[in-house]
Amino acid sequence: MKKIILILKIIINILLISYPVVVFCSLHYGYFDLAIFCLIIIFILRLLTQSADRSQLYWFGMIMPFIGLFFAISSWLFTQYQLLLYYPVMVNTVLLTLFLYSLKKPPTIIERFARLKYHDLSQTEIRYTRLVTICWCYFFLFNGSIALITCFMDNLAWWTLYNGGISYVLIGLLMGVEWLLRKKRPQ
Repeated sequence: MKKIILILKIIINILLISYPVVVFCSLHYGYFDLAIFCLIIIFILRLLTQSADRSQLYWFGMIMPFIGLFFAISSWLFTQYQLLLYYPVMVNTVLLTLFLYSLKKPPTIIERFARLKYHDLSQTEIRYTRLVTICWCYFFLFNGSIALITCFMDNLAWWTLYNGGISYVLIGLLMGVEWLLRKKRPQ
């Protein structure tokens, strides 16, 4: 049963990552109602497969499907696909809030990730994880702002290009640069 849930979680995450492409294709090819139905199912499955730990990440995992459901159901009720475009903005807003909150109430999110691999961190390493958390906060502010701008552009192709491609490349670049810097840091 655990394997099935794990496979289901992987599929759900892949579908959520491809959210902008799903929205674009459904609107471009005229499958709006089918896309809304699929998104609602995906968000419900995400809620049902969420792990039960009560960490800060748990709350992100619970909030985002509810926000997604709100946008999907509202889009269907009002037949306004534009509401679907704001989901990436909300993802960045919630992540920014989560990371900022972890700066106020340590350990930071990045420190939690670091402790998954290294249980004992020095004060220098904890300060470093704090700096990385601050960098991610700036990233989410920037990325969410650009995502919001693409919502107002009235160009679904540009919205999809940024939110379904460029933003993921930027995430990968930030992760890669941080990894390189971490490897160069004296231990």
